[in-house]
Amino acid sequence: MILNRCPPLCGISSVNNPLVIILIAVAVSPCCTRRGHADAPIPVAHRGLLRHAPENTLPAFSACLELGMGFELDVRTTKDGHLVVLHDDSVERTTSGSSRSIRDMTLKEVQRLDAGSWFDPAFAGIRVPTLEETLALVKARKRSSTIIALNVKQLTPDGETKLVSLIEKYGLFKESFAFDQNAETSRRMKTLNPKFRIGQNVSRQSLDDQMKEDFLDVFLLTFAPTREEVNRLRVRKKQVLFNYAGSGDARRNQVVWQQVHAAGIDGMLTDYPLECRSSWRTKQP
Repeated sequence: MILNRCPPLCGISSVNNPLVIILIAVAVSPCCTRRGHADAPIPVAHRGLLRHAPENTLPAFSACLELGMGFELDVRTTKDGHLVVLHDDSVERTTSGSSRSIRDMTLKEVQRLDAGSWFDPAFAGIRVPTLEETLALVKARKRSSTIIALNVKQLTPDGETKLVSLIEKYGLFKESFAFDQNAETSRRMKTLNPKFRIGQNVSRQSLDDQMKEDFLDVFLLTFAPTREEVNRLRVRKKQVLFNYAGSGDARRNQVVWQQVHAAGIDGMLTDYPLECRSSWRTKQP
């Protein structure tokens, strides 16, 4: 197996690299972590720091952990049954590979690909990570409370068992949850281990029905909730997140950022976690 090249900063060697500068700043600025406000929401970086590092790679995830943030990732299965982290079914957009489906490639073939150069030459040689490599990184590097959102794109029944087993192996039941899988997959994984947490995107229109069903552990709200709506979920011991992922000015609305902060959410899925964290820290007493 060809593993990701992962020196202390996971393949980022130049001190002039912007990502290294970010991490150095965190080391000397304790207010940048969640410890600054014990009840502050956790920014959950969509595909890692996708605007600052190659999406869904160990450097992007490592930076999130060092910054005290959570992250979202995408889970797919290779031809030979390994769980890897990749958004698209095809490897073409985010690697040096051609338009082949990940489902038609073995892990060995996938890990020959360069998953960093497309973003910036500074990330040359970065590989598509396995889910296990990613979870091992979380276990070793998380600085404080975190949220790991596992967006299930494509799993086989055997992959469902592997996913639950990996979360158990690294002791990350409290930090992680799976979402976007169908209801049958969710129930099978919950049966495998009741501690395995299930999330789902929930609209305001479906909120009452989902609360009555009482199956979900994590409510990934697609609307900006009120304090009353958050409290209703908290009474039921649910984790409350706001899904604000996506790019563009509509997803950088600081009024909305402050609104959901005031509502008391646990975290927010966003493409702009650094800006959001800065906004929350500046506006709060």
